Amino acid sequence: MLPNRVRISTTATDSLKVLKSRTAVTPNILCRIALALSLREGYEVKQSAKALEGTEFNLSTLLGDQAVVYECLLRQVHGEINEREASQYLSAHIDDGIEKLRRIRSVADLLSYV
Repeated sequence: MLPNRVRISTTATDSLKVLKSRTAVTPNILCRIALALSLREGYEVKQSAKALEGTEFNLSTLLGDQAVVYECLLRQVHGEINEREASQYLSAHIDDGIEKLRRIRSVADLLSYV
């Protein structure tokens, strides 16, 4: 079960602002791309997570109609998880994916990841 709200780190929030200004893609879509990228590349979530004091997203805004798909992907990677773990994993994967996207300068660069 996914949480109703997900908070990301301040570093990820700052990076999202820069990426939005470069690409004009909204933060929630950038987070979806970052999450999928991190899951695809097999990022291993560490227990010592960053402080999550950045933007807080409603689950419906963050993942839209595909929330069930993302939940299935998280369960495939991490096994059976509870709501608290799901929130931590989502945040960690989004942070990791956004870190990978930081070098993007335009929408054309973003398309190379999709």
